Amino acid sequence: MTTGLSAADSRPGDAGETPLELIRAARPGDTVVIGPSTATGTAVVAAVEDDGNCGQILRYAAAEARRRSAPLRVVHVWGARGDARPGARGCPRMSDADRLLSAVLYDHLPPEVAAEAEREILHDDDPVCALRALSAAAALLVVASRSRAAGAADPVGTTARGLIGTTECPLAVVIPASFAPPVPAPRTGLHPVPARRGRDHSQEER
Repeated sequence: MTTGLSAADSRPGDAGETPLELIRAARPGDTVVIGPSTATGTAVVAAVEDDGNCGQILRYAAAEARRRSAPLRVVHVWGARGDARPGARGCPRMSDADRLLSAVLYDHLPPEVAAEAEREILHDDDPVCALRALSAAAALLVVASRSRAAGAADPVGTTARGLIGTTECPLAVVIPASFAPPVPAPRTGLHPVPARRGRDHSQEER
């Protein structure tokens, strides 16, 4: 496995550093890319949550998709952790997850890029397991190093930590530059999604 930093003005990683050390040493706004560039998948996959990381993840993934002439696929892992209480994090219904994907795409990407992006909902209570399986068909998987709710003591959250060294494609770990307020799960369709690309796929719980 090779490691490296992919971001403007990033410092080069030392040869002896582990992926976790690279991520912990990276600066806010950097992206750490872990893994060989020999993946056979076609899509650049961006995994998003209802937190303040969506914009940075989507902009990086969209730029990589454009550079590779590959489709952009935006994914949300939906499971029982969704909480219907007012103000709680998570999408209590799958329809909320669908609206979340539409909202973050149009909020953070140009309309023409948002309209062309593929959307996928994975039904799994274990995000690591779901994303690891998805990596088999991806050219690059993009995740945040930690969620908005994660503690500041460790910049690497449980999902990123579980994916490091286990994906079948390179893993791009985005280091949050700053946290915006979480994106609420929309209750109404605020943005139109063309029917020809507005596809959802669910993966049965394991």
